[in-house]
Amino acid sequence: MKILKSMVAAMLLAGALTNTSCTDYQDEIDALDFRVTTLEQLVSKYNSDIENMRVVVQAVEQGDYITGYKEEDGGYVISFHKSDPIYIKDGVDGKDAEVPDIDIKKGDDGQYYWVINGEWLESDDGERIRVNGKDGKDGKDAIAPQLRINEETGIWEISTDGGKTWDSTGTKAVGKDGADGKDGNQFFMTVTYEVNEQGEFMSITTKSGQTFRIPIYKNA
Repeated sequence: MKILKSMVAAMLLAGALTNTSCTDYQDEIDALDFRVTTLEQLVSKYNSDIENMRVVVQAVEQGDYITGYKEEDGGYVISFHKSDPIYIKDGVDGKDAEVPDIDIKKGDDGQYYWVINGEWLESDDGERIRVNGKDGKDGKDAIAPQLRINEETGIWEISTDGGKTWDSTGTKAVGKDGADGKDGNQFFMTVTYEVNEQGEFMSITTKSGQTFRIPIYKNA
């Protein structure tokens, strides 16, 4: 992203030479730097949400359980017996942000697959990409999709091979009003703690309405 900052800053400065006075240059560059930094944070947050979604599905499919949780910055830090800890919070659809709509969907075989903009996310050989890897047993071969913003085109790109190759999503990384969204489309719409006669649970609902209930055993 450092290259992106330098490149866009140079373009902005060139345009500013004909439209603004010298005293405006720094304000314009500072504003640009803020917007690019915001995009960097959005990329990081979105990739983190994707990986956390993979962990949630893996925990459900493997019969994993939660060993502890704590509230932090409006969300939850959740620890599992088998899986790595994650941080998730209620999602807020960014009003200004334009990001690819990545989600998960259960196939006819009962397995969960990645989808993008409502379509199955497929590998180069045309196979749907499973959230929990090809064998679905231990998740060792699972690769969560990764996103980045192309520094030259400003288009969101996606990788399904750990960042080796990237494909365009066709989505430009700006908001409807030209401003870069701070929050962006997050994966999780609700994260709630539940307790009933069966025990304690963490209920996690995605933005597409799929709910995962994971049991909590603090002293296990």
